[in-house]
Amino acid sequence: MKQSNAIAYLRRLCCSGLSKEIVIAEFLRALPALIQSHHNTFSGTDARLYPQYHIAGFDLAGMRDTIPAIVAQFHTQERQQRAIAWFKDHPAIADARTVDPEFYRSDMYNLVYRPFDMHHVLWMPVAQNGRPVGVLGLYRSKNQAPFGTKEQMLLGHVQQYIVYALGNNAHAEPQYSENGRTGMMIMNSKGELLSQSREAEQLLSMARLPRLLVDGRREDRLLSRLSQLCANLTAVYRGQNVPPPQFCHLNPYGRFWFRAYRLFDCQDQGSQLIGVTIEHQEPVALKILRAMQDLPLSPMQQEVAQCVAEGLSYDHIAKRLHIKLTTVKDHIGKIYTKLDIGQREELLPRLLAQAG
Repeated sequence: MKQSNAIAYLRRLCCSGLSKEIVIAEFLRALPALIQSHHNTFSGTDARLYPQYHIAGFDLAGMRDTIPAIVAQFHTQERQQRAIAWFKDHPAIADARTVDPEFYRSDMYNLVYRPFDMHHVLWMPVAQNGRPVGVLGLYRSKNQAPFGTKEQMLLGHVQQYIVYALGNNAHAEPQYSENGRTGMMIMNSKGELLSQSREAEQLLSMARLPRLLVDGRREDRLLSRLSQLCANLTAVYRGQNVPPPQFCHLNPYGRFWFRAYRLFDCQDQGSQLIGVTIEHQEPVALKILRAMQDLPLSPMQQEVAQCVAEGLSYDHIAKRLHIKLTTVKDHIGKIYTKLDIGQREELLPRLLAQAG
């Protein structure tokens, strides 16, 4: 992807009006298209840069019980003071030894970073109204080049969009796609997980751990809800008046539907087995944004197409994008030609089909 298109995507994402957690999760996923990196993170912090929670662009589920304690132990007052002192004169930290000269011998590196092949770092603070609210973390493997001045400048450029997204306090629920990834789990009537597909394992991890709290508190109440789901299904077949055996779970990764079904032909030592499906549905606006990246449209045409897909009038598009009405019409004509469609009603289905 061209650098200009990658920046345009991050800008549109952060200005999309989606909740800040949805935006941050997608921002971390998309950032490698602009800056070569992997396993990127965002750490929400207090004013002294002490981390309160982490949102990761990758699966941390296997280490959810160990990471909070290691992170809390690492962020000593001495290390924090070094980081704060450095950030007074520099926009980012590109060498972890700035914070700890023995970083590559620490538990943080060997127990957290090393298993994920996170060797070179680029840490940049994010501030609102002059007050630190978080730190963006980018990482590279040991066999890759360290982050340089160019990467720091690029991250600094798009960081302003994250600041904008963090200021979005709107909590209106977005429209979700009706179709998404699905997986299957097998549980017993006690709500114990017996088996699951690989897809279900990934989706359950996304649903359970959208963020990792540093102080050790648990946000993970999903498994208890799954146990209740199984209990409700059992109660239904006993003729009891209980809620339907399904529930909806929302988090930064989207909407997750859990539905339980009785497996009549399967017995587990006399205990009825239960099939639980997981369906992950993402916001339609996010799917459209992703689809734009793979279409033969210029950054401005993508902006216009996004507005058309949202149902905005030509006048409204001109005002939002600060361009002339004639320019809007010219862009729309080119969009229709490139996408081989004849009217605006065809655009949204075309984008959703592109998104898969």
